[in-house]
Amino acid sequence: MPLFSKSKVVLWPKAKAVEIYIDKKDSNNLSVDINLWEDHTEKELEPLLFFLKQNKIDACSILIPDDVVLTKSFIYDTKITEIDQKEVIGLAESFVHFKIEPGTIEYSLTQETDKTIIRAQIFEKKKIDALKSNLAKLNISITSIRSVSTSIAQVLSGVNTGEFFLIYPLNEHEYTLILSKNNLVYLTANVKGPSLDIQKIINYSNLYFSTPAKKLYVPESKEIEILTTSKLEQTPYSESQISQSRGKAANLPLPVLGELSSSNQANAVIIEAPVEKSTDISLPLSPKPMEHKKNILPIVAVFIFTAALASVIIWFVLNKNNAEIQNPSSQNQTAENAAPTDIPTPTVAPAPTVAVVEPSKTIKIQVLNATDINGQAATIKAKFTQLGFKSVAVGNTKEKATENTIQMKSKLATSQGYFETNLASDFPSTYTTDLKDSSSFDMVVTIGTDLSQSGLGSATTTTVTPAAAKSATVTPKAATKSATTTPGL
Repeated sequence: MPLFSKSKVVLWPKAKAVEIYIDKKDSNNLSVDINLWEDHTEKELEPLLFFLKQNKIDACSILIPDDVVLTKSFIYDTKITEIDQKEVIGLAESFVHFKIEPGTIEYSLTQETDKTIIRAQIFEKKKIDALKSNLAKLNISITSIRSVSTSIAQVLSGVNTGEFFLIYPLNEHEYTLILSKNNLVYLTANVKGPSLDIQKIINYSNLYFSTPAKKLYVPESKEIEILTTSKLEQTPYSESQISQSRGKAANLPLPVLGELSSSNQANAVIIEAPVEKSTDISLPLSPKPMEHKKNILPIVAVFIFTAALASVIIWFVLNKNNAEIQNPSSQNQTAENAAPTDIPTPTVAPAPTVAVVEPSKTIKIQVLNATDINGQAATIKAKFTQLGFKSVAVGNTKEKATENTIQMKSKLATSQGYFETNLASDFPSTYTTDLKDSSSFDMVVTIGTDLSQSGLGSATTTTVTPAAAKSATVTPKAATKSATTTPGL
């Protein structure tokens, strides 16, 4: 007699094992020591395949960890209705630990009053390809594939329809920080504890919504020290109590509960495969092709260069004519007295002055914070916004720097003087014009110093320890009553 009957099954591939959960009250969990994120032969998969056949498991849902699929959101200060995939990759590449391949990123645009949120999910191609290969050899139907964070948001959206953070433990000292609004995940970040410094993430996420997220769910069973200067309403949650309140077994984790309780809403599914058996599983879906925006910058650059060259020629001609008008007899006398064998003395023209050209305010600028000081990228963004620039993206970079640098494409070389004039006092930097033409941005600004030294302000960090996290037990109903949002972090 098989161990399990026909019930919903969830496969959760982890680093060293795959965990299998069944929608039953008991005997509902098994772990098989095999890493599905590495490609295996059919012989290596035999123990898992034997178990699936023995228990007549021919269909399941798949959970993807948030270090294999990352969710990041980016802000445009203007309303846009389309964006090229290459530009989204350019925005995301400094936030991930792997190379982003074309076709492994999905994104959507949400227009707010005066901005656009680009919500992107980025898949690690090497691991996804290995998973696809292994699932095909197991010959089971895949009903849905979701990230761990998406499944958690599916559960919590039933008790909190606003913006909230949630910390989910992965092991003894690793956690995933999730930012969600209703059942849509806007940001995931893997952090290590037991002391979690999340202020920089909060600072960046405050740009998303008109009302910043103030609710933070923390696991009841973990001692976590939260390092933040923002005031957050911390609420402990119990996975076992949430699961039991939904009529499920107490040992089911939140992501598994989200899969077993889901009715397969489209907006909760990252990737959905056919229910019937198939070895052709599309991971992930590619976004619809979009029209490339017209780029007028090359035309403007040619126009500027032509105008500058014409100015130099006109200046030279006018100077020559002025000299002849002021001393007309000099030229005639020289011509009369000059012998046929005389060699005229060459005149060296003064070097032309390169004009400082004000750049177009529609150029794309990326500001990266390469320090541990929170909020510095937002400070420089405000400076560029004050100067009238419309497209400024901010973020952090893992590569630390000790000086400020500004990389520009060669077409902006004539505008270097403009930036030096307007930024010298607040943001002294080293300038280069070696930014690749293939870059999604026209200029990349890297912050490597403490901006408080130039009077632009600084950020500090204090420690806040969650109150009553050990003893308090909150059910989903209690979390609903305590959920509030207050503007103005």
